Parts: sequence; structure tokens; C-alpha cells
Amino acid sequence: MQEIWSAIEDGATDFEIDACGQHNIGGSVWSKNGEDLNFYLTNPGQRVGAMGAKGTNIYVNGSAPADTGWLNSGAKIVVNGDSGDTTGHCAASGKIYIGGNVGTRSGALMKKDPKFNAPELWVLGSTGSFSFEFMGGGIAVVCGLNCENMSSVLGDRACVGMVGGIIYVRGNIKNLSDDVYLLDLDENDREFLRTGLKIFLSEIHKDEFCDKLCSFDQESNTFTPWHKIVAKTYEERQKHNDISLKTFRVNKWFDEIGGSIFSDLIQDDFKSYDLVQTGVSRLRKPHWKNYAYSAPCEYNCPIKIPTQKRFSLLRSGRVKEALELVLDYSPFPASVCGQVCPNLCLNHCSRGSFDEPLDVKMLGSLSKDIKIKPVEITHKERIAIIGSGVAGISAAWQLQRKGYDVEIFEADKKVGGKLSQVIPEERLHKEILETELERFKGVNGEGKIHTSTKVTPKLFNKLEQNFDAIVLAIGGHNPVVIPFEGYERLIKGLNFLKDCKNGKKWCRKCSNGCYNRGL
Repeated sequence: MQEIWSAIEDGATDFEIDACGQHNIGGSVWSKNGEDLNFYLTNPGQRVGAMGAKGTNIYVNGSAPADTGWLNSGAKIVVNGDSGDTTGHCAASGKIYIGGNVGTRSGALMKKDPKFNAPELWVLGSTGSFSFEFMGGGIAVVCGLNCENMSSVLGDRACVGMVGGIIYVRGNIKNLSDDVYLLDLDENDREFLRTGLKIFLSEIHKDEFCDKLCSFDQESNTFTPWHKIVAKTYEERQKHNDISLKTFRVNKWFDEIGGSIFSDLIQDDFKSYDLVQTGVSRLRKPHWKNYAYSAPCEYNCPIKIPTQKRFSLLRSGRVKEALELVLDYSPFPASVCGQVCPNLCLNHCSRGSFDEPLDVKMLGSLSKDIKIKPVEITHKERIAIIGSGVAGISAAWQLQRKGYDVEIFEADKKVGGKLSQVIPEERLHKEILETELERFKGVNGEGKIHTSTKVTPKLFNKLEQNFDAIVLAIGGHNPVVIPFEGYERLIKGLNFLKDCKNGKKWCRKCSNGCYNRGL
């Protein structure tokens, strides 16, 4: 190609090439003066004429392998013989003339840009299966010459997914896709073919067949005359293809007779498996990664709150639903999500790549005053929960909403765990926490929360007898300290915060860290 480009720079316009291998001749090349470039090829390689530009003419002496005219963008390509699979694949403009047959998936994904002339693919013989798959535009002509004994000049399952363009075909057709209509020609179609066939046959040096191919009447009782194929509209396809997945699987994917897509390759027992763990059928079990492919805010939230759904509800004006949704996941939307949580959802918000993350903290705070009606107990089982911190109250919250009878046992004089006992009010406002705790008590009931109740071994044995299940949510209240020299004189941070929250003051002057003399 470098030699060709160099010759073009020197003003050359005609090239004779005798070579094997993949050429890709016909790409981004054009002459300085706008003259046509003519390439005469023998023994061409794959993708001859790929991305061919307007003003490029390619003549192949003999046959060509796969991908002839791939992504053709305006070139004229003439093959005096057969062409391989995917001839004209993704062609967007230009003309491709094939003086023989083409292979599988030829004409697939042809398309038309309104700014340019529609692509054309002319074939003297027949095509392989799946021809014109997902065709979106352009014109194709399949002459079916010397194919009178073929059951289908378009192979099997032609025009699958076709949404645009026109295909003119002469000959028998079998198993044509349901996505298209097979229609008779009108006078405009006949005139197009009369004019185009003369040019096509002249290019491939087969003028002697002009009269035969330009005859649009029934040629014999076994050979079909010219027809045209056009795509159905989206609405028309929906009307005809509205079948269940079960029907598709049994009748299209596999069947017991052997006429479906994979029936000759695999046997199916037509059974459905809810959960398979052993044996050959274990391969049928899907590998789910729902959270891995969920929204980043939901995936990174420790309790998987679908924040994207909350904002979606807000956008549609359903504010009350948006504020209530979070209560399905946590009883602390304002105190934890709104104030205490480091908000991993916010840190991974997709908006952060464009401007700034959505304000999840503020959204959580808005749910503070949402009221919840007391739930009805629907299960006979009774459940005891030891500890009333975030874990204990969250467990009670979810169990109550499912209809279980729950009682909480807390050693401290008030519920809330570290939210109440440790976190300073500068970080977690007292009024916000108390509001959410009151909402929880309203659902649970004051009589079912036992504060100042340390669970001793004796009490635990009693709980085992009186309850069907026990949830241990005692938290971590024994700080670990590295035993270096002098560690005995340390005041542990957790104890310090607890004492400060209870109103005690630490004396920095005393070596034993007393609380008697204030700051």
C-alpha cells in the first residue's frame, strides 16, 4: 500500500496488482486532481475494497475471498467470479457487482446514509444462508442465474432482523424471515431492474443474459420469477412475533422432530430446573452478579439502599414514596444515613465524574419525620433481641415489619447503643436521634423494650425457654489496647466518649485520669 500511495502522489491512476494475502485495497485513497483510481486485481486477498472511497474502481479477475466490499463507502467493485462470506457486509455506499455466487451473511448490516447514494449489491447467482441479516438500507439484487434447481437462492433464514432497504430476487426462496414481506414487482421496480441489469451484466461481461434476466414473467412451474423483499414495520413485526419464551424454546430453539435451530446439535429434555447443584444439569444454573452490576450507590451501600430509585421517585413527583422507601432498609435514615455514615454511596456516585455527587445525606435527613403505623403481629414465633444499638434496633425493625413479636433487652438506661452513648451531639444531633428512636418505639411498643436489663446467664436461660429465637446484637464495648509500657494509665477512647456523653468531665492534671475536677 505504501508503494501505491507513493505512485498516486506521483500522479498514477491505474494499477495492476497480482498478489495473495489480505489487501484492503480501496480504502482511504484518492487522486490529487479528483481523477478515478482503477485497480485491476488477480488473486485478491480478504477484504478487497474494504472501506472503498468514492472515485475508486476495483476489478477482480476471477473470484474473491470473504469480506469483499466490507464497509464500502463509495467504491465500485467488480468481481468476475464468486465472492466469499459477508460480501457487502456493512456497506454504506457505492456499488458491488459479483459475477457468480456469494457466501453466508452477505449483505448483512447494509445501511443508507441520506447524505449519500444508497449502497448496491448485485449478485449474478445465489447467496449463502443468513443473507441480508439486519439489513438497514440500500438495494440488493440476486439474479439466481443457473440456480433453477436450488430450493432457495437466498440460502436458509434470509433477512433475519431486516429493518430497511429493498432486495430484488429471482428464483425460489425457502425459510424467509418473518420480519419481511415478499411482494410482486411494480412498474417502477421493473424499470429499475431493466436499467440496472444492463449496467451490471456489462461490468461482469455477461451481456448475453440480459434478455433472460429482464423477463419478469413466470419462467417455469418450478422456478419463481422476480419478487422484491421489504421489511415490516416495528408494529407489524410485534403483531406477528408476540410469542412466549416457552413457545420459542419448544418450537424454535429445539423440537423433538429435528427442524429447529439447534435440534441437530443437542438434545433437550424440555424440563425447567429451579435449582440444580449436582450432575450434568448443574451447568444450567446461572451465575448471578446482581449487586456487581447494580447502580454504584446501591452496590457500595453497606445495607444496599437503592438510592437511585429514591431520586427516580423524586423526579416523577412521588416525594412521599421516595422518603418512605429508605425505611424498608433502615430505621435510621436521618441519624445514620444523614449524619453518621461516611456515605460510601456518595463517594461512588456516577455524577461525581461530571460535576458533583448527589446529596444523599440531605435526602436521608428529609426522612426524619416520616410516620409509620404500628405493624400487625402475624407470626406466632417470639424473638428476643439482646442489645439496642444500630444492629439490634435494625434487626427488630425488619422482623417487626415482617409480622414477628419482638422484645429488646438493653443493659444501658436508654436505647440507641453507640448512637446514644458515644457519638457527640456535634456529630449526631440529639433531636434527630430521639425522633427516629420514638418512631421505632411507636412501631415496637414501649412495653417491649427493657432498658437497664443486663442479660446474665440466668436470664439468658430464661429467654431461651420463653422465646423461639434470640438475636445477639451486643456490640463492641471492650476497647483493645496495645499493652505497651504505661498503658494502664490510658483512658480508653470509647470510655472517654461515653463519660463525656453522660456529662462527666475529664481532669488533664491528674495522673490517674480522674473526672472529679473538671476541665
